[in-house]
Amino acid sequence: MKLHLRLAMAAGLAAALSVLLVLGAAYYVTCRRAESVMGQIGRWQAEFGWPFLAVAAGGLVIAAFFGWLAAGTSLRPLSTLTATASRIAVTRDLGLRIDVTRDDEIGKLAASFNTMLDALERSAKAQKQLVADASHELRSPLTAVRTNAELLVRGDVPESERAEVGQAVVLGLEELTGLVSDLVELARDEEPAALVEVVRLDEIVSHQVTRAASHWPETRFTVSVSPTLVQGVPDRLARAVGNLLDNAAKYGAPTDAVEVTLHDGVLEVRDHGPGIPVSDLPFVFDRFYRSSQARAKPGSGLGLAIVRQVVDSHGGTVAAVPAPDGGTLVRLVLPTPA
Repeated sequence: MKLHLRLAMAAGLAAALSVLLVLGAAYYVTCRRAESVMGQIGRWQAEFGWPFLAVAAGGLVIAAFFGWLAAGTSLRPLSTLTATASRIAVTRDLGLRIDVTRDDEIGKLAASFNTMLDALERSAKAQKQLVADASHELRSPLTAVRTNAELLVRGDVPESERAEVGQAVVLGLEELTGLVSDLVELARDEEPAALVEVVRLDEIVSHQVTRAASHWPETRFTVSVSPTLVQGVPDRLARAVGNLLDNAAKYGAPTDAVEVTLHDGVLEVRDHGPGIPVSDLPFVFDRFYRSSQARAKPGSGLGLAIVRQVVDSHGGTVAAVPAPDGGTLVRLVLPTPA
């Protein structure tokens, strides 16, 4: 039986019982008074009995009817919500929404359903965009690796160029490996709660500076850190810090140091390179975004996007601003444990 019918029957039954109780009490009192005063109980019972029963039955029908109307009106948004959910399941159209025209609990439920659909639609669009961007970025290195590999297999490459073509294949595979690794990182939505712990961010920064210095031997890093505790996943935080250092070393001036500071829970990485054009600053943390100055450099264009995703999943903030006297300053802030 449908819910609104059950509610209507319950409302009608409650109203009818109330009517019967009141009429029964009135009937009893009337008959007792008539018996004590006039001594004509039989005639009064005959005259008042059937009218009372008729009024009770009529009250039951009227109460059930109005209960059915009230239940149908109250539950109409639930029917709309059910129909919308069914349409979404069939059509996979996450753009559908429910018109919210009331402020009661059912209206709040419909508004919550719309909020959930907003989140699902944003997530689906982000996934589609990631797949489209990834397929575009993978196409070029895959084509280059396949072409060079086919040349080596067919033996169309002169002996003097074989080593160079082979090295191009290896570099192409390394680029693909890095790109796939970055895509796997971006596929994560949030950090697993079981992996979150209190970690020493200063130790992570110092370790990543040592790693970056070995990877970029021509770049000099200056470090100034103070003990800092944050809650997070150590491997993911290390990846974000490492990406910032690699980005600064890649685009910084080789004659000037990359300055790394961590004080009061704020990590700053500053390079002395040409800087980022102001028009590009709002987009440097977007996936696959590469400014005109960065297109000639190696990389997938995902490093800073991973940084923002890690920082967002840890409840922090990250921003890039022009540094005084040239270069770029990236400021990363993570919440500290209470």
